[in-house]
Amino acid sequence: MLKKIGDRLYIVGVAHVLPSSVAEVADIITKERPDIVAVELDPIRYIALTQSMRPRLLDAIRAGPNIFLLSAMIYLTQGKFSRQTGIQAGEEMLVALKKAREIGAQIQLIDRDIGITLQRLVDRMSMGEKIRLFGNLLISLLPVGKSVEIERLTDEQIVENLLTEFKKISSTAYEVLIAERDSYMSSKLATFLLSGKKVVCVVGAGHVPGIYDKLSKFISSTWSMNLKYNLGE
Repeated sequence: MLKKIGDRLYIVGVAHVLPSSVAEVADIITKERPDIVAVELDPIRYIALTQSMRPRLLDAIRAGPNIFLLSAMIYLTQGKFSRQTGIQAGEEMLVALKKAREIGAQIQLIDRDIGITLQRLVDRMSMGEKIRLFGNLLISLLPVGKSVEIERLTDEQIVENLLTEFKKISSTAYEVLIAERDSYMSSKLATFLLSGKKVVCVVGAGHVPGIYDKLSKFISSTWSMNLKYNLGE
């Protein structure tokens, strides 16, 4: 999935275990040669990914049983899809980092600290939402239930449908994991655009609609204000 805003921002929506996502990221960065490559990583995940470190079990346990269980189930779910596609989760981010260095682009980590996100999630979710969320994660590990062709996980309509289903499972989880992070990453991208830099942004496909909507409105309002200022209105 690719969305373009003006001639300076390319938002690449990826599925973290798809070979096609890895290829698309490499192709766009090589072709567009941006000043900045922005990736959906925070410093903790950047270190873990680039140093091939798995989250330490003891640290996860110390964070509390809810965060430990959630982290473990997400890790297992990603592992399941990785085995199906042959691509390790995060491979597209590694390629983005590699290509950025090859062309001399600046690397920017734009995601919120994963610890803050997970803590907000478990603190805000009701018991019913936790049960539904954990239940759906568990079902995703089993060869039962509804499925989507893995190769279509970045299709725009599929993404919209999955986000709608996610909202139904837990509106709180959607707010914390998707909407809040969309706002956080959009605010960082906005500062890059104001600096006049060309940016390729690599994020999970589920974040593309929110980021695109927020930045489109930001660009529109900025252009309107600049026009009024230049015309002396």
